[in-house]
Parts: sequence; C-alpha cells; structure tokens
Amino acid sequence: MKRKSGTLVRVITGAALLSCLIACVLVGPVTRLCFFYAVVWFCAREMSDALNRMGFETSPWMARGLALVLCVLFYLKDETAFYLTAGGIVIMLALLGALFKKTSMRDVLGSCIVCLYPTLFILGYAYLSVQADAVFYPVLLITLFAAAGCDMFAYFFGRAFGRHKLCPSISPHKTVEGAISGSLLGSALGLLAWVILRDVAPIPWHVYLVTSFFCTIAGQFGDLCASAIKRQAGIKDFSDLLPGHGGFIDRIDSFCFALPVAFFAVILFRAV
Repeated sequence: MKRKSGTLVRVITGAALLSCLIACVLVGPVTRLCFFYAVVWFCAREMSDALNRMGFETSPWMARGLALVLCVLFYLKDETAFYLTAGGIVIMLALLGALFKKTSMRDVLGSCIVCLYPTLFILGYAYLSVQADAVFYPVLLITLFAAAGCDMFAYFFGRAFGRHKLCPSISPHKTVEGAISGSLLGSALGLLAWVILRDVAPIPWHVYLVTSFFCTIAGQFGDLCASAIKRQAGIKDFSDLLPGHGGFIDRIDSFCFALPVAFFAVILFRAV
C-alpha cells in the first residue's frame, strides 16, 4: 500500500511539473526563460548544499546571478555580448566573494562548480528557448521523450529482469538489463518527437531515432554522475522539493547530459 501511494505521488508530481513546462513553452520565449531560470534557482541551491556536505562553503548566488544576466542576453539575442560576458561574470563574482567574504580559493572554486553543473546545462535549454521553433522543439522533445523514456523503462525492466549490476559502487540498484532496455525503448519513444514535429521541423525519422539512442546513453551517464555526487555528499536525494522525485537535479540529471547530444545532432543535420 505504501509503495502504491509513493508511486501515485511520484506520478502526480511529474504530471504537474510537465504541465508547467508545456504551459510555459506554449506561451512564448519569455515564459520559457522564466521556467528554466526557476530551475536554475532551485538546482543551484541543491548543488551548493551537496558541496557543503562535502566540506566546501559555497553559495548558490553566483550561479543565480550568472543565469539571470545570461537569460537577459539570450532574450536580447546578443550573442557577442554573451560570449564576452559569460566567463567574465563568473570570474568577477568569484573574486568579489573571495575579497569581501574572505572566502578560501577552494570554496570559490566550489561556487564556480555550481555555475557549471547543472547551471550550464539548464542555461543551454534557456538559450534554445529563444531560437527558432525548428531548432527548439526537436531538441526539447527528443531529450524529453528519449531521456524520460529511458529512465522509466530502465526502472521497470531493471526491477523485473535485472540480474547484473551496472555500476554497484555508484548506484547499486541500476542493472545492465535495465540500461539496455531503457536505451532501446527510450530510442523508440523518441520517435514520438518526429511524429509530432513532422510539419514543424522536417527532419527524417532516422535522425530522431539515432539521436534519441545517443541521448539515452548520455542520459544514463548523467544519472550516474549525479549519483556519484550524492554518494560523495552522503545524501539520498539532492532535496525533498519534488514529492516522490527528490530534488530538481534528481529529476533532470539525465536531461542535462542528453541536451548537448540532441542539439549537436539537430544543428549538424540542418547544416548539412
């Protein structure tokens, strides 16, 4: 009974989060940027807390400030300013923190890590949110269907048929059978993006299929990396913000690593 209740809470939370994403995506670029910035806001706190459990003294505000400035630049579509400003903001905020708070350089580097993971990946989605629909929608849906489908199928098939541990030192519950099932079925689910976007982004179905497959592989590496961080920090979840899921990073870890793969494939095909 308790397991069924937990599954129901997980489904309800996932549906609510997905509904919020869909609503923000459909309204327009401003709401998309606001959604992804909100994700950065919470993820920066979660990663900062995880690092602090490892002995660092970090703050999420550097990542939040960086994300805010870059989201504004994305909206203005000033790519030159973006390239010139991105690195400078991180260095400036880090050194100001060390100067006025007398923070050790070790802790400054820790705060810089918060700016990189998962902030940098989420900002990738923010950048895409102001691009043409023919680029934004394929990348978003491929990562959404492939990574989420891989997670779902790997979980259920791993529980039912898993016999061989995938990486027991990092994540003892993941199995080779679950990983293979997740990649194959997640790739097939990624074809839904092609079905939905045939008229919006005329990209052949096999591009969606191959891209989805590599997204499932990247997504599983992202999941393992997040698990390694949690193991180092001695925590089960990054937070309890999302009932049934843990924290935002627990939910998006696979999407972070899948994003560069999908973006590269879509841009490469459009350039050929």
